[in-house]
Amino acid sequence: MLSDRSLLRIRWATSIIFLGLFAYYVADSLRWTLIWDAPVMRYIYFLITRGMHPYTEIPDINMPGCYVLEGWAIAIFGWSDLSWRIYEFFLLAILTLGGMIIGGSRRWFAGIFAATFFIAMHGSEGPDSAVQREEVMLVLLVAATAMFFLAMRHLAPILMLPFGLLTGLAVSLKPGSLLLDIALLAMASVLMLRRKEYAGRYILWGLTGNLAIALLMAGFLWQHHAVHGFLFIVRTVWPTYSRTRYAGIRYLLRHLMPIALMPLVALGLVAAILRRGKVEWERWALFLAMAAGAFSYFAQGKGTIYQRYMFVLFLALWIGWELSEAMNRSETRLRVVGVAGTAALFLVVVPYYVALMHRGALQEQLGGQLTFSLDRDLAQLGGDELQQQVQCLDVINGCINALYRMRLVQNTGVTGDVLLFAPESSPAAEYYRNWFMAHQQTHPANVIVLGNEWYQSRIASFDKVNTWPLFASYLRTMYVPVIERHFGGDFGSPAYRIYLRKGSAVLADEESNPLHYRSPVL
Repeated sequence: MLSDRSLLRIRWATSIIFLGLFAYYVADSLRWTLIWDAPVMRYIYFLITRGMHPYTEIPDINMPGCYVLEGWAIAIFGWSDLSWRIYEFFLLAILTLGGMIIGGSRRWFAGIFAATFFIAMHGSEGPDSAVQREEVMLVLLVAATAMFFLAMRHLAPILMLPFGLLTGLAVSLKPGSLLLDIALLAMASVLMLRRKEYAGRYILWGLTGNLAIALLMAGFLWQHHAVHGFLFIVRTVWPTYSRTRYAGIRYLLRHLMPIALMPLVALGLVAAILRRGKVEWERWALFLAMAAGAFSYFAQGKGTIYQRYMFVLFLALWIGWELSEAMNRSETRLRVVGVAGTAALFLVVVPYYVALMHRGALQEQLGGQLTFSLDRDLAQLGGDELQQQVQCLDVINGCINALYRMRLVQNTGVTGDVLLFAPESSPAAEYYRNWFMAHQQTHPANVIVLGNEWYQSRIASFDKVNTWPLFASYLRTMYVPVIERHFGGDFGSPAYRIYLRKGSAVLADEESNPLHYRSPVL
């Protein structure tokens, strides 16, 4: 028979295992270097600190909160690879604490359960998914939901202020967060009316937090002369980007839920059905968070693994809630289900994901090879003397990462060639092509780094330049290709070419000290 003492021991034993998993992830990922989206966000913040204006001189499509929060993270934790890792560990600790607060004194184990699944799954995905905007948004929303639960449980309207601040920051990263913000504010109104409490104070404090963040972001745009550019992005670029690489509804449905989560969902449902209790407001709040996460995932339409984080985490939190409640009941069958779900997570799912974590090392190695190789090539071409002379033309393969590490200001603020090499014409693509060529006519780059990553195609290829014939002709006429390097050895693996402008001092120096003499990294 499963006694109360036995169940308490199970909870504490699995909590210790969770701490071991967290420590393992820290040790395993501490060596990771910045890769994928992370260095791009940091580089944009770097350009802003060097006086370039977001959305006008830096035509990036992300929300202003991405740059504000990245600036805060850099100010607190630093610029290095190690500081980036410490930042994520801090985020995961907040995620765990927030989940435990949501669970409350009776179901604190739900937070441990959800954090265990998330860290195991997230760690198996490697450095590509580390500190993505969706991960930061998720942590903000979990912390906001924890504040909401505390405000409702303790009838403390003032706690809706941090709720509003946190949801406001989440919305400033991804607009889809607004759905959960509105839903929980509406739930606060209903709960207070049922309790015959004045709901206005709760709503007012929540909206005050939202308004404070809105003013902060407006101030950021005004300070950097970016209001007009941001509105152009919203009206013209976002619609174009949203239609790019839409994964299709079947793909999105198939990848919404990790396979390893499915048996846990089944056990959570069994526990909920056997309990047959009234669905209290806490579970409704978790359902709303799951729905908001699913909506955000489908609305973005790309089907990337990190875009489902919000849905997955709140689903895992609900499962943990149901299993914790089952173990709190006196019925043996409920306790058996609760223990079975806990055992499935810690004895099957976690070992499965831990076995996959070695993949991260391979991804890091390939991504780092390209960046560090390009660092050496640019250092040989002049290093710090190349300020405002280098232009990256890739998406996130590593050119921007190389410039970030060298603290080189790029020739333009272009941090991705998605629209420049779009196969289909659009107002946004034409605008940025004209803008880019006008800049090249007046202040041409002496060094162009062309990556083979092609966002609109599943196959990486340098042929993407042919989608823009004017630039392809300009590149052939005005530049000399001096080196091409490939990484990984497979067809379509990451690669870059370096072009030097005819008549430039950089080309003259390279001719006397050719890059070809250094063996490429393969």
